[in-house]
Amino acid sequence: MPFIIQWVDSVSGTQELISLNTPAGKLILSIRQDVITNADWAQVYGLEPSGEHQIQQNLEYYWTNPDIAIPVKLLRQGSAYRQLVWAALCQIPIGETMSYSALAKTIASAARAVGNACKDNPYPLFIPCHRIISASGMGGYCGQTEGEFMAIKRLLLAYEAAFKK
Repeated sequence: MPFIIQWVDSVSGTQELISLNTPAGKLILSIRQDVITNADWAQVYGLEPSGEHQIQQNLEYYWTNPDIAIPVKLLRQGSAYRQLVWAALCQIPIGETMSYSALAKTIASAARAVGNACKDNPYPLFIPCHRIISASGMGGYCGQTEGEFMAIKRLLLAYEAAFKK
């Protein structure tokens, strides 16, 4: 997805939870000021939003206009290696997938290490780990290989495939 990510090293202020409707369900964003500090799927975790924010309006506009690049500020997290994997994930075009091993080759790493970095992604959707599949099938999503997370992955991939056409 064409998100323009601006990484922010630190942020302060009161945390807000806002809800973002997506083709795969509700994504709950944790925000401090105008920086997203975490994202979790609501239907999986049972989270409830507490407010509304301009970010919410911008991102909900995206789903009806997915060719428009949307800027987002994300709190920098993870090790240097995880950041390398997450940056590589952001290079996979909408509507396309890549295997864990293929991505690993592009960054001179191992497929299992790429999978672990995908599992630890604090920003599902913005850092598109749903575009990574195994050599023999769908692989996993958010650390799971079945259940609600896999349903979310399938919905996101179907939406992106339809958009690409």
